[in-house]
Amino acid sequence: MKKHPLVPFLFLLLSAACQPDRSPTTGAADSVQVAIQHYLSQYSAYPMDFNASTYSENDRLILQKLVEASEYLDEIYWLQTSKYGMLLRDSLQQLHENPAASDLLTLVKRNGGPFELLNGYVPFIGNQTYYAGEEIYPRGMTAAIFDAYVQTLPPAEQKKFMSPYTVIREDGQGGYKAVYYHDEYAQYITPIVQLLNEAADLTDNASFAKFLHLKAEALSTDDYYDADVAWIDMKDSKFDIVFGPFETYSDGVKGIKAKYEAYVEIVDEKASADLDKYTSYLQEMENNLPVPPVYKSNASGLTATFVVVNDIIRKGEGAVGYQAVATNLPNDPAVHESKGTKKTFWKNMLTARFNAIIKPVSEQLIDESQLQYLSDEGFFQFVLMHEICHAIGPRTVKVGPNKGKAVNAAIGPNYSPLEEAKADVSGLHSLAFLMKKGVVDKEKAKSFYVSYLGSLFRSIRFGLDEAHGKGAAMSLSYLKDQGGIVYNDSTGRWLIDFDKFENSVKQLTSDFIILEGDGDNTKVQAFFDQWTKETPELARAIEVTRMLPIDVLPVRSITWQ
Repeated sequence: MKKHPLVPFLFLLLSAACQPDRSPTTGAADSVQVAIQHYLSQYSAYPMDFNASTYSENDRLILQKLVEASEYLDEIYWLQTSKYGMLLRDSLQQLHENPAASDLLTLVKRNGGPFELLNGYVPFIGNQTYYAGEEIYPRGMTAAIFDAYVQTLPPAEQKKFMSPYTVIREDGQGGYKAVYYHDEYAQYITPIVQLLNEAADLTDNASFAKFLHLKAEALSTDDYYDADVAWIDMKDSKFDIVFGPFETYSDGVKGIKAKYEAYVEIVDEKASADLDKYTSYLQEMENNLPVPPVYKSNASGLTATFVVVNDIIRKGEGAVGYQAVATNLPNDPAVHESKGTKKTFWKNMLTARFNAIIKPVSEQLIDESQLQYLSDEGFFQFVLMHEICHAIGPRTVKVGPNKGKAVNAAIGPNYSPLEEAKADVSGLHSLAFLMKKGVVDKEKAKSFYVSYLGSLFRSIRFGLDEAHGKGAAMSLSYLKDQGGIVYNDSTGRWLIDFDKFENSVKQLTSDFIILEGDGDNTKVQAFFDQWTKETPELARAIEVTRMLPIDVLPVRSITWQ
């Protein structure tokens, strides 16, 4: 077995941490071990076991091929994120019998490297400095350097540099070049393509087979349009996957480069069918946005596919940092405008998050008179509306000098927290609309709103450097200022003012939609500066819940036989 160069150092450091006697390395080892345990305490371990032995041999083979493809995809993610982290991971795996090494390996895998994603990218091992471009851009490249260089290029090259699916490399001649993912990561793309095509040939569901074949082709070309459309159009499949480069959250330079992620999923067909009723209301929810007509979009004819699943494995960006309970994909504005989106809800993760995180946090921070309204059903309804409302509002800039440009490209890294907050509050605004129409039971409004408040506190605890945390802090401060959320100075607890809440949400929805429609990052930053400050009330909330876990740590196993 090949030894990685970090193994001897890690062995000495971690072995000392497990010895009762003192040694020259014990002080350093103790410090490392204390830090590891501190960061691990942020997570609540939650078993997620899947028994595949009850499936037919053919179905097990399909799932095994999808899981194997996900493992290859995971390697691409690490190459995008932290080559040093890969070295740490592989070195620690050789020391798996050492308890301290096992703990550190868990932390490295959870963060995709040596930087703590829930704590502003502080290093928990080693002395490297975090670079926001990670492995996608040459180290030291800034947005200003990128923009200045792109302006010197012909239009075709500009488009390639701005593609979500290219890495930026030095060209050896004092300049830069953009390299498509399928070329940069061909070593891993090739076996992934083979496995997806083999799985497609095994399934008896024609729409799933079509999607898998098109996804394999897309990974080979970085042209995902046809595969994305086929994914939205899938029908009656017992299995599904989220697979490929999607989210741009971790691109801290330009906010445009997508990271690879993989989820292999078992579809809950009944629960998915129950959500079909929302599809016909997309355009009405768009029309109901409290903004001038110029900021509204045409959602008629778009498909809104809802699928409730249990995931059996997460890899790539799906496995690190913030553990998503739902997603609205694809992110391509062209697909949004011509076809729509697919909204995936991970039932097992929703249950885990509510029980392990939201409920304990809410019991510490929400006024006792309103805890009766906290429920997993209310949380699910909020998440549902959040994902639906990623599909409404501007995808391209509506007014000003950036008109027609993709909103995320116009705004840059600030787009992610803005869009997450927009989906939250426009989801609540649309929920009020659907309750008035009788589509959703209005008697449960208090449960929906209080569960949203609990979810806000969960997100804020990720920190103001993380997209969901920043978005939640912004919304909490704004809604408190508007009177929809109230803080009790004497108890240190929070509550919803049900008489003012919906109007406060309406005002914030309007501000968010206009910010996106303007596509002006200067305005976005000014809004963030005003509303994301750590107030004394917010600081107290974070302190009160400091000892509680921040997120779920899935402990997964698959039984094949």
